[in-house]
Amino acid sequence: MVANNNDQKTKKFEGFDFLRAIFAIAIVADHAGLFSVATIQELNFVTNALYANFSYVAVPVFFQISLFLFYFKGEKLELSSFFRKRIVKLIYLYLFWVSTFTALKILFAKGLTGFTGFDSLSVRSALEFIISGGNSPLYFFFSLIFITSLASGVIFLYKKTENNSLQLLISYCLLVLSCLLILSFSVTDIVINLIGSQEIPAMAAISNIARWNYNPLNFLPYLFTASITVQEFYQGDLQKQASYLNKRLWSLFLLFLIFTLLEWVLLKNLLHYSRLSLVFGSWLLLYLALISKQKPTYIISLVSSLSLGIYVIHLFLTHIFWIEVPNFSNITFDFLPRLYVIVRFVIVLVSSIAITYLLKKTKFLNKFV
Repeated sequence: MVANNNDQKTKKFEGFDFLRAIFAIAIVADHAGLFSVATIQELNFVTNALYANFSYVAVPVFFQISLFLFYFKGEKLELSSFFRKRIVKLIYLYLFWVSTFTALKILFAKGLTGFTGFDSLSVRSALEFIISGGNSPLYFFFSLIFITSLASGVIFLYKKTENNSLQLLISYCLLVLSCLLILSFSVTDIVINLIGSQEIPAMAAISNIARWNYNPLNFLPYLFTASITVQEFYQGDLQKQASYLNKRLWSLFLLFLIFTLLEWVLLKNLLHYSRLSLVFGSWLLLYLALISKQKPTYIISLVSSLSLGIYVIHLFLTHIFWIEVPNFSNITFDFLPRLYVIVRFVIVLVSSIAITYLLKKTKFLNKFV
């Protein structure tokens, strides 16, 4: 992957601000229960669609952006610099937030026995705890460490292969293989039930991995979607070839629709990230952000710059302390239950933004948000 000029190395992708801001708010809405307003209105399908096809796109979008920027800046990256500047930083983030979250969770969950993951001490439970980030949405950090480490291998591989066409071919082949792996996770239970192999230990283990929400292998396709996009960006395909880009956008949109329909009709119990619709939907959004010429407003830029902190801080408010709306108008909330949910979401969002902003101003803690 070779950059065209030095300006590309310092380019700011303002379209990413929109994605970070929108999906940081979407994750807060998810965990604060905002989408349950549709359920209160007896629109269960709308609630499910908001979760499955909007909220769950957030983490894939963050992976697409992170990996794109890693590839974009990593052409001249040395191994020591890689570990120092990226992996070590991610490990610090993981250790700080998971240890803090775990300590507070234990404190407010009546000790170790009340904390999911410590019911039985074993190597397996310890590994699951580490990979899942304490059985919480903080799994994001471990998965990002895992995927970014593999991304460094992709960069080093491409440095040995100076042929751009061969690089793209390798990326597409690996993308197809990783998508087939994700698809196999989706149909594992169906296959096991058909062949009646539930009692076979190996098949049971595969089934458990396939059905695990925190499975980092679910994010393998993003290694190659980001790699392909960076290679196309360097070659000028996104800037000059309008017809090529239009075909790419429409094909990704069609794939997103096809897999969304299949997942809703055939795989209703499919877990969060073992769905190919998320791969193609987030990839489409990555392209749209790259070609966007819209300038973000101050609010969008602010929320974008605080997006990591918002992602982390709101988990403490929704999973540990669970901020409730002040008891100032029970009659109103009893009459309008949807208003209660909306006010709770607003309080969690505003609190997360305010706390993150304050942490940004704190000398020791600003490195963690």
